[in-house]
Amino acid sequence: MKLDYVPTGILWPLVSLIALGVAGCGDDGSGDSSGGTESTSTTTGGQGGAGGGGVTATGTGAGPGSTATTSATSTSSGEPGSTTAATTAAGTTTTTGAGGASASCSYPAEYEDGSVTFYTLDMGSTEVNCSYQITGRNPDIVAHVPFGGGQYFAAMNTADYNSAAMCGACVEVTRDNGKSVQAMVVDQCPIATNPKCTAGHIDLSKNAFLQIGEEREGYLGTTHGGAGGKISWRYIPCPTNGPITFRLKDPTNRYWNEIIVEGHAHPIEKLEVEINGTWQTATRQSYNYFVVGDGNMGAAPYHVRVTDINGSTLEAMLDLKAGDQPASAQLPACR
Repeated sequence: MKLDYVPTGILWPLVSLIALGVAGCGDDGSGDSSGGTESTSTTTGGQGGAGGGGVTATGTGAGPGSTATTSATSTSSGEPGSTTAATTAAGTTTTTGAGGASASCSYPAEYEDGSVTFYTLDMGSTEVNCSYQITGRNPDIVAHVPFGGGQYFAAMNTADYNSAAMCGACVEVTRDNGKSVQAMVVDQCPIATNPKCTAGHIDLSKNAFLQIGEEREGYLGTTHGGAGGKISWRYIPCPTNGPITFRLKDPTNRYWNEIIVEGHAHPIEKLEVEINGTWQTATRQSYNYFVVGDGNMGAAPYHVRVTDINGSTLEAMLDLKAGDQPASAQLPACR
């Protein structure tokens, strides 16, 4: 479910083309004890910039991670093992700034009085707001989701989504009867079109919701407006042992690009690109891609560095090509 629409642009040599993509907005939802559900809509977008050298921008937000495969079915909240530095010429250069040692987890506080509803992608979602790929419908499956074979995902309320800061975050939702489910944030629940999407609310995928409630219940969280059940939820490390991956928005454009980070176990605080010997901080877009200045990062390979919410860092070299580009390491575990 996406809050607004974002123009998508592609810069070709000496010619600037701008394409406008329109995102529908979810309605106010009808999740209630009679079995109603919450309608949603999403698109992802980007925007091209003019050619020229990279310009320093200010990074914003911290977006948590996901696993590197679509078909993962782990439902644990285990942490990845420590990593050590590894370097190659291009495509897989990685280092762990924390030297592989674990760091203290710096996750947001638990919500003791939360609420949940549910939605399906067929309620209007052409894409999810975090720009992860939809790999299945009926059942709904989103790439990089490590729970329920990719089926247990969630749309975060606008306040906690925080301009894509929580994209890829893993959460554990618990009901007062002891039932719980783990899911990954891949989408936004927009307060502008859905009054239920206040701070503390999560719109779960239908199959995730059914792990803790029945379809007829619709809206859980009695201390947060729901018709039944008390709901609490907290952020947890994503259960991935694979490496972080990167993906370019336009794999054929040498003059403009944006970068998405996927497969990380912890929230990403910042992404930087080294341009002409200087690290330049990228700005995170509301659809979860990072862009440096006007999008021109110079000639590939691109030397990038990510910092997670715990202060650990990892570097990689990216080629100008399509698809996932895995690093050779994962960010250190946190405790």
